[in-house]
Order: sequence, then C-alpha cells, then structure tokens
Amino acid sequence: MAAQLISASNAQKKVPMSTQASLYDDVCRALIAMLGADGAARQADLSPSTPLESLGMDSMKYINLLLSLEDIIGKELDEVAEHIELAEITTVGRLVDLVERLRDL
Repeated sequence: MAAQLISASNAQKKVPMSTQASLYDDVCRALIAMLGADGAARQADLSPSTPLESLGMDSMKYINLLLSLEDIIGKELDEVAEHIELAEITTVGRLVDLVERLRDL
C-alpha cells in the first residue's frame, strides 16, 4: 500500500529529462512549434550553432518561446526571469544551455 502511494506521488511530479540530447530535442520541438511553418521548413537545418536571429527571432518571439518552455524548465517564467539575459541567447545551443541552467535553479 505504501509503495502504491509513493508510486502515485511520483507519477504526479514532473521528472526532468536526464540527457542533454533529449533536452535539445525538446527545446527544438518547442522552437519549431513557436515558429510555425517557418520553423517546420528549417527543422532539418537546426543545430546547436544555428543563430536564433537567422530564424527570425525578435524580443517578443523570445518571450513567447520562453513561455512555451516552462514545462521543460519545470518553473514558471516569472520565477526565473531574473536569471535570463535575452542578449546571451544567440544560438540554439545557448538556448538549450539556458534551459538546463534554469531547470537546475
């Protein structure tokens, strides 16, 4: 009975992904979804070194993207906003690094 309660409790918690590759994939999926048709067309070209500016990102798109990443981060944006510097998020890889850092706060 106690094991069932623990199991049920763990099922309700968000368990962060453990590997950098799956985090990268999740961030890319969120990025592609946020960019819509343009993102889907560029999906094959995405790499950690892809400049976000080349994807048409502007400050509003960055905010929308970060909002869409809340589930991956495991925190709401207002909880981690002070740790985000938009100017530092220049590439897909830097975005993934930021998400990983915010998850660890």
